[in-house]
Amino acid sequence: MIVKSVFLRVMATLLASFMIAVSGSGALEAYDVRDPENCKLNFTVLSDVHVEGNNFNRYKIYSRCLQNVTRNKSGNDAVLFLGDNTMNGQNIENMLFHGTAAVLLKDENIIPVMGNHDIGNGEGDYETLQNRWYSYTNSFFGLSLHHPYYYKVVDGYYFIVLGMEDQLVYEMTITDEQFEWLESTLSLAAQSGKPAFVFSHYPADDACDESGRYTDRLVDMLAEYNKTNDLFYFCGHTHMPLYLFWSFHNSDGFPETYLPRLTELAGSGDNEIYDNSGIGVEVELYENELVIRGRDFYNGEWRYEDDVPCEVTYQLKNPVH
Repeated sequence: MIVKSVFLRVMATLLASFMIAVSGSGALEAYDVRDPENCKLNFTVLSDVHVEGNNFNRYKIYSRCLQNVTRNKSGNDAVLFLGDNTMNGQNIENMLFHGTAAVLLKDENIIPVMGNHDIGNGEGDYETLQNRWYSYTNSFFGLSLHHPYYYKVVDGYYFIVLGMEDQLVYEMTITDEQFEWLESTLSLAAQSGKPAFVFSHYPADDACDESGRYTDRLVDMLAEYNKTNDLFYFCGHTHMPLYLFWSFHNSDGFPETYLPRLTELAGSGDNEIYDNSGIGVEVELYENELVIRGRDFYNGEWRYEDDVPCEVTYQLKNPVH
């Protein structure tokens, strides 16, 4: 098992290094957080990479975006991937996704979420694809996953990852065990006195759970926590572009940010890179506020809408010292 893991890691690293070289990067300028001296924590969030074995343009976008992520002068305390990291959960796609992230991001905290495409998008052997995801993620990102949900403490802040526990495409599935785990993890986060960050492939709304049996319970739990603590929820899955009017929600009792598909293609053959491709967010925490800034990582620019920055600022209930 160890020999197989080492072999896969070596092969994936070599493959990723070659693909990075042939995909190129262009002259992407360095950037920084808004206030480096007073920034307490900063991290990047990307979603729906959809690395596809036979689509070079998707890979090119992914590679170029990660190269821009590394140009942050303040570095990154973490880089989050919100699921659908691969298109079909194939070995070659996992090698390209994990290998490229490991080569380019190096020692930064890489925190991935498992999406429906990572486990077959409703088709294939769910258990095999899930175990394949665990194997690659554990080997490349230094994790020890046995469930699709887990948490990681980064500089004292709780990064909480939710995971679906069925091979459904349009419905979030959370077992009682995961809800109990989430409740206990939030309790730990509350004891830290610092903001908690929750990441899921699925939005916490009925669009991904028509019955409401999971999302209603999830929303109630997160909203209750956010009454006295600071909690921020990030999700993908919808593929909607990043817009001020759509992407930032605060109507369920806690702030929720919807991330777009990173590798958005257009054209009759899906070979043209779309204007809204390569978009993610940079999250910056200060003493009294959290700023979420839209960024075009493909072109190396902050995202604007009609000359207005595509970003939001949330005031914290509990200042960070």
